[in-house]
Amino acid sequence: MKIHLFALTLACFTLLGCSKKDVQVSEAPEASGPVEIDEMPPMIEMDGHPEHGPHGGELVELGKEAFHIEMMHGTGAVAMYVLDGSATQPVAIEAEKLTVSLKHDGKVKSFELPADPQGEDAAGKSSRFASTNAEMDQWLEAEAEGAVIVQIEGKSYTGKISHDHDHDH
Repeated sequence: MKIHLFALTLACFTLLGCSKKDVQVSEAPEASGPVEIDEMPPMIEMDGHPEHGPHGGELVELGKEAFHIEMMHGTGAVAMYVLDGSATQPVAIEAEKLTVSLKHDGKVKSFELPADPQGEDAAGKSSRFASTNAEMDQWLEAEAEGAVIVQIEGKSYTGKISHDHDHDH
């Protein structure tokens, strides 16, 4: 008899406790008009970083998004900027140069870009590497493909240089 009374009491509490009378629903406020956006948001790819670097250049991934290189060319010179994993902030490194190996029209050639520190880079470090080698600039403009190799914090990183305008990387 005690078990039946306990079961009946438990059932009553369950039914009363689940009543929808206690639930309060608030109405969402109605929109007062169309939403206006002052400027377009930056173009972001699905992997979470911008489509282009802060200077508008092409991005090269290093170490599964650990770092990026932003390539600038087309002015008779080439500049490459070392960026963080989000491809938005410069990263000053201790490397004295970047090495770029390119293939164009069946020829393969390596180029070096010496460190060219920016004003905010710490002493002995650089986030920018530049070269006035016109041939390198011409090859990149002609969509030569290859790789950039750099040492960051004692580790070697290689990034694939391709001009795949579908932005897969």
